[in-house]
Amino acid sequence: MTQKEAFEILKAGHNVYLTGAAGSGKTYLLNEYIEFLRKKKTDVGITASTGIAATHLGGITIHSWAGIGISRTASDKEVRMFAANRRVAKRLAKTETLIIDEVSMLDAARLSLVDRVARAVRGKEPFGGMQVVLSGDFFQLPPFFSTPAGCERK
Repeated sequence: MTQKEAFEILKAGHNVYLTGAAGSGKTYLLNEYIEFLRKKKTDVGITASTGIAATHLGGITIHSWAGIGISRTASDKEVRMFAANRRVAKRLAKTETLIIDEVSMLDAARLSLVDRVARAVRGKEPFGGMQVVLSGDFFQLPPFFSTPAGCERK
């Protein structure tokens, strides 16, 4: 698939997983799409799994954007607490498109937690009904997470 074809799919508002080898233009395409959305006055959540990747798009980490911090999992009560944060709730409520770059570095538990917070703020649809654009390369490094010493599950 060409970048032009992928761009047309993005513009149609579909949820997309954008992948390709390093240097194939994923970040370039995301930046083009962000510019397109901004011209249309569409609120876009620009995030990545790491701070460095987020800076390449002019965004923030998904952890900060969703208000989950370093949490991997959370009880329903904790999810309601994340969703009750005024900044987070306002951010999620107005976002029409969520971009997560380097998603391959985000483990499933954290991605699920972001979904749960979005649903708590926006409604029952996956990610609260936002268009979700995931970008990454699962042939690169796997997600990394650590457990603080003494907190291992038995």
